[in-house]
Amino acid sequence: MATIIDVSRLANVSRATVTRVLNEPGKVKEATRIRVESAIKELNYVPSFSARSLVSKNSGIIGLLLPDNKSGFFGSVMSAIHKKVNSSGKMLMVLEAQGLEEECRALKSLSEINCDGFILYSRNLTVDTIIPYTKNKPVVVIDRKDIEGTSVYFDHFKAGFELAQIMIDAGHEHIAVVAGPKERKNSLERLNGCREAIEVAGLNLPDSMIAQGSYDNRFGMEATNIIMKNNPNTTAIVYCGERACAGGLKSLRMLGIQIPEQVSVASFDSYNLTEFLVPHVESIVYPVTEMAELAADKVISQLSNSATEIQSEQVNFYFNHGDSIRDNH
Repeated sequence: MATIIDVSRLANVSRATVTRVLNEPGKVKEATRIRVESAIKELNYVPSFSARSLVSKNSGIIGLLLPDNKSGFFGSVMSAIHKKVNSSGKMLMVLEAQGLEEECRALKSLSEINCDGFILYSRNLTVDTIIPYTKNKPVVVIDRKDIEGTSVYFDHFKAGFELAQIMIDAGHEHIAVVAGPKERKNSLERLNGCREAIEVAGLNLPDSMIAQGSYDNRFGMEATNIIMKNNPNTTAIVYCGERACAGGLKSLRMLGIQIPEQVSVASFDSYNLTEFLVPHVESIVYPVTEMAELAADKVISQLSNSATEIQSEQVNFYFNHGDSIRDNH
């Protein structure tokens, strides 16, 4: 098995230069970097992360904090980031946490293994709790528009507004909203966006036509049942999560309600589920994979060249048009 000494001899450079190419390629002259990278490839050299950490004080590890990994949503986040990190020659350490106390402990653990950079999908951490553990290392927070520092985020309010507006433009006046958890800020933003569009159009959104609780299938079923029982004149439902939408469709069919002939449906979609529902549900795509990839790119970019300044960036949503909305004019 090739060693760092073999690489340095073949490339005619010092071991320190090989280490620098592995950890901070942006600080090495291009001709030297290319020579070292060619030697690494020729010898099939696989760097030891522990050795790299001892020599360079860098671990070669990027830390990722996730709320959980129970749904396809966070699986998509982790997969997208892992591919980016792996292709950069670094390792990914993933920890999951729920609530502020667990998130702080997880971030502390990532700090203790000397992560070179951090990607945080955190719902609770603030800048004051992040800085002591990350010091001057690159940090990108995913889906937090409200936090100071660098973040990659999505405008949940605007997306909610646009999704409700689709129903309004189709002539619907009795629009219900099945929203996510009450305690999550982004969930509230989606609901508030829907509410704003409905109110701007001069329509009403009574409490009986709003359900808040979860994004999962069962809640979507139960919420749809209650809404239709209490508001039989409902002609359109906006779902703030694709799994809730799938549950809602089942509920509507069990009630004998045809879609879209009797009730039109639109939804948020995080991982391309709505196009496989029947009917194909009109949706706004929440670009979780793009956000994850962008966050990873920003951290890797600054690790490659510390002079690189990384900025917060908004990722735009897009529509996945279906056939779940009837023109109600």
